[in-house]
Amino acid sequence: VIVDIEHPLLYAIYLYEKVLHKRYNFKTIPPYINKFTRTRHLRKVDVVHLNSLNIRLAREAKELGKPVVAVLHAAPFPKEVYDNINDYVDVYVVPSNFTKYSEEAKIGSKKIVVIHHGVDMKLFNPNIPREEARRKLGIPYNVKVILWNDRISPEKDLECFIKAMEHVLREMKEAYVYIKGRAVVKNYYDKVKEPLKKLKETTKVKIHIGWIPHSKVPLLYRAADVFVRTSKHENFGLGAIEAMACGTPVVAPNATTFPEIIGDATTLYRPGDPLDLAEKTITLLTDRNLYDSVKKYQLTRVQKCFNIQHIAQMYLELYSSLIK
Repeated sequence: VIVDIEHPLLYAIYLYEKVLHKRYNFKTIPPYINKFTRTRHLRKVDVVHLNSLNIRLAREAKELGKPVVAVLHAAPFPKEVYDNINDYVDVYVVPSNFTKYSEEAKIGSKKIVVIHHGVDMKLFNPNIPREEARRKLGIPYNVKVILWNDRISPEKDLECFIKAMEHVLREMKEAYVYIKGRAVVKNYYDKVKEPLKKLKETTKVKIHIGWIPHSKVPLLYRAADVFVRTSKHENFGLGAIEAMACGTPVVAPNATTFPEIIGDATTLYRPGDPLDLAEKTITLLTDRNLYDSVKKYQLTRVQKCFNIQHIAQMYLELYSSLIK
């Protein structure tokens, strides 16, 4: 199997190089190599896997008779993009049924397979003691931690979270808000700077802007009592299943992929409604029986549906079906 890395998602690199390599040999192709070198690589492989809609690589693979799998990580795409690459792709893979329904009319008759993203249960699990995670992150022990961890960009709707947390902090003395974000859209970050500054005036808010090592991300989820996603658009939502795998209940909008991921609607709030988000969060944190029930349900769901070993097996079966 040959994998293009023009769009080198961390998840894809992990899945293909750390899991699937046990049964397949993987070769990654950087986008800057010349056509002669690309062709030499392509002649030696059985399947070409695209993490981006790399028309050039898809066309060259098809000219050599190689089956092509294209994963739509960054959908939606305009219909014209699919029109240009459809002839060279055998199968499109999408990470959710939501993405499939949004793209299938534009793709046409091409085969679309849903393979969810997966989570490494050896890295993301409930085994790290909460007290240890909080000590390492400098978070107090005797508080209820509400975590937001995402890119700071318009579609992630950090403004909704900020407004909701203003209400939560007024209503719950033990509430503590931890925001970890990556400022990827400067204009939007400039827009939320002032609300963030105002929210941080209380000692019950901690804000970390920037990257942290991937190995430390489980500490964030284990330190939190609740993880909140506020995305307006999401093809999957990897952070949600990472939190669920760590035994941290997830509150998310009742839209896009979240009903598909989370399953039960108990912790789904009305999209764009800060008050409903606040009320769902407060109810979860103040009702111990409900909290334990949601935690158990979500943890069981992620272990059953999103374990990366299971996801890897689905890719193996897809590759095998394409190799003649």
